[in-house]
Amino acid sequence: MPCDRVRMPGGGVAIVCSRGPRKVRRCACGAVATRECDWKIGREIDGATLTCDKPLCAACSHVPAPDKDLCPAHAAEWKARLAMKEKV
Repeated sequence: MPCDRVRMPGGGVAIVCSRGPRKVRRCACGAVATRECDWKIGREIDGATLTCDKPLCAACSHVPAPDKDLCPAHAAEWKARLAMKEKV
C-alpha cells in the first residue's frame, strides 16, 4: 500500500495511503526523482523538523554532506551562507 505525505493548508502534514500503484515522482528536469531536498524549513510537527522534500534526481541534487541532498534553490542559499561565514 503506497503512502504519501501531504502538506495541509494550516501547516500540518497528513499521511494518505491508497491501494493503487504509487505515482512516480519527477524532478523539475523531468527525470525520475530518487531523492528529496533535505533543507530544514524551520517548522516542527510533533517534535520533528520539516524539510523541503522537493523531488530530485541525482543530476539535479547538490550533496553538501553524506546523506544530504539539496535542491538547486536551497543549494544556492547554502553556498551564500558559506560565503558569509568566510567573510567573518
